[in-house]
Amino acid sequence: MITAYYPDSPKAVPKKLTALPPSYQLRAFLAIVAIILFFMLYGALVVGLGYLLYYALVYDMGVINKLTILLKVGAIAGAGMLFIFTLKFIFKLKNHKPNNRIKLVKGKNLELWGFIGQICKETGAPKPKNIYVDPDVNAYVAYSNMWLSLFLPVRKELTIGMGLTDCLNLSEFKAVISHEFGHFAQRSMKIGSYIISANTIIHDMIFERDKWDDTLDQWRASDLRLSAAAWVITPMIWVIRQLLNLFYQFLNMMYSSLSREMEFNADKVAVKTSGSDAIISALWKLDGGVSAWQATLNHSILAGKKNIFVKNLYRHNAFAIERGATAQKNLLDALPNDIRGGKKYFSSSELSTVGMYASHPPNDRREDNAKVPYINCEADKRSPWKLFGDKEALQEEMTLLVYKLYLDKKPKEWQASEVLEEFITSETQGADLAKEYENTFLNRFLQIPNDEKLNTEIQQLGIPRKALLNELKAELKELMRPVEEIEDLLLKAQQIAQGTTKEKSFSFKGVEYKKKNLENGYNFLLSKREELFNRGFESWDTTFCAFFIALAKTQGKEAKLKQLYGQHQSLSFLYRTISATKNKIYENVMDLQSRGEVSKEQLHSLTASVKQAFEKLNEELNVFNERNFVKMPNIASIDDLKEALVDMGQFKIEHGLIFENGGFQKMMEQLENAVYNCHRIDQKSIACILVFHKTLESTLNA
Repeated sequence: MITAYYPDSPKAVPKKLTALPPSYQLRAFLAIVAIILFFMLYGALVVGLGYLLYYALVYDMGVINKLTILLKVGAIAGAGMLFIFTLKFIFKLKNHKPNNRIKLVKGKNLELWGFIGQICKETGAPKPKNIYVDPDVNAYVAYSNMWLSLFLPVRKELTIGMGLTDCLNLSEFKAVISHEFGHFAQRSMKIGSYIISANTIIHDMIFERDKWDDTLDQWRASDLRLSAAAWVITPMIWVIRQLLNLFYQFLNMMYSSLSREMEFNADKVAVKTSGSDAIISALWKLDGGVSAWQATLNHSILAGKKNIFVKNLYRHNAFAIERGATAQKNLLDALPNDIRGGKKYFSSSELSTVGMYASHPPNDRREDNAKVPYINCEADKRSPWKLFGDKEALQEEMTLLVYKLYLDKKPKEWQASEVLEEFITSETQGADLAKEYENTFLNRFLQIPNDEKLNTEIQQLGIPRKALLNELKAELKELMRPVEEIEDLLLKAQQIAQGTTKEKSFSFKGVEYKKKNLENGYNFLLSKREELFNRGFESWDTTFCAFFIALAKTQGKEAKLKQLYGQHQSLSFLYRTISATKNKIYENVMDLQSRGEVSKEQLHSLTASVKQAFEKLNEELNVFNERNFVKMPNIASIDDLKEALVDMGQFKIEHGLIFENGGFQKMMEQLENAVYNCHRIDQKSIACILVFHKTLESTLNA
């Protein structure tokens, strides 16, 4: 079937545009060598330990007595444990299928299947076995059965992210799908299956701790006469794990290098069908698409907790993209022209993935690859949704799946789209005002002074005027400069650790930090930023609050503003308390682990302290019951506030031996979520203050 929605392809394309370069062939060869070496090593390990077990079974004890019997049993048990260690991954073999996909029925999506068929014809790639959609901003190709693909010519499957469909035009969509079919045509994809299989084996043997490890631990803890063999094989296991870890890194380094070449080649396939610009502009739009979908998803989860459910979340995702369309167009217009053609989307100075284990090349290099040579092609700006049959029904089906995945709920009642949009508008109220203050409150607490300090500062300020407020903003800009420098270094440290920058080190206060002492440097930066926040902004915060209290007095609104300030102080105190509790519990656990053997008494003591800490947090939550609550957007009461901080408005204390029954993990998940929720409430409270400040500013004189 030929679809009416297939964008025009480039008129003139070099014949060898998608030919594999020598660098690709070399990396494919090296990856294959790495795989062969691993499976030879692994096979030798299995055979060797299997023979060791056989030898232990048939070895003649000679004289039979208690000692030789113990030695015989210990040798068999030790060799058996080693042999099982090499094969235990087999018991966990699964062909994992994503649980967030919907399979598209061909009869209901004829335009899409026709579109895909045309791409297959143009790229020479085999047709997919199935086409799926998932909720995210992505597209990927995978084998329908990864383990069978090692031995049989298993067909591949295509998954298209519905968030991706939302943020691209038809030409960009064609380019992205063509890129994926570039992978369909790559024989070297099978190498990936072997790498994944090898990684599964190695990861299970190196990193996984399961019943095998528990059995070994229990064996070592038994009587020395019975546990001698366990102590003998423990260092052997350590050596095997270290050796496999080296192979783990080697395999991934080889495959990541090949993967980057595969991406370059797949981009060339996209250029062949859609021109040089489409695949690069699609890459450029991904950040905006991810941000829009993440915002839509987060808002839908928050609204869902208040029983606000809509039938179609993708309608709201389209609204989110539309809200950012003007800013995106301004950014696009500001991009420089590329002398090769089109816009220059990425510069070499931008963050790009270049680490030895990174599977995608830097975006600036992908742009260079796509534009050498530059292939012109007219863009089709229609929406890719035209390819889908009943898009509303599909979007509604995916919305149900999203609610199930993220909220574990099946909505019984639906709200109109306007209700969720009102919720989103309320949720984001005051966000733009934070920019007027350099987003200073994003990572720090507003230090609200007591009444005595406020009154002293108000007397020194005199009559609040606009010029003074402008001076405050200018002073804040200077205060934020060293903070922003530290935050830039924090980002650079993260990039160095992840291998996503060409930089190898960073310097701060005359000290150079490289990978070996990167963690020390990162923690030092955090402490310095915290020091700046705690000391450097106190005076500014005092003047800032005093200015607006003085202004509120002139309008008879002092009590209202002080109520907002007081509530914010209480929320900040709770935020600090929950964060400190979480950190203290983790410190206590790490301290206990560092001591080696842990007694039952120590474990019971730690359990009691964790439960006691949760009881104190619940007491802090209950303090809010006695406060006069000031409503915030989407939080209308104390009960709403507590529910927004923690499910059911109280920290649940798990019963029994929490370090053995999984209770500890559940309790810490509550704390992690509460810290995240505290940040949301903190920003909401700041927004309320800034909005109130803005209403006061209307009466300011120059």
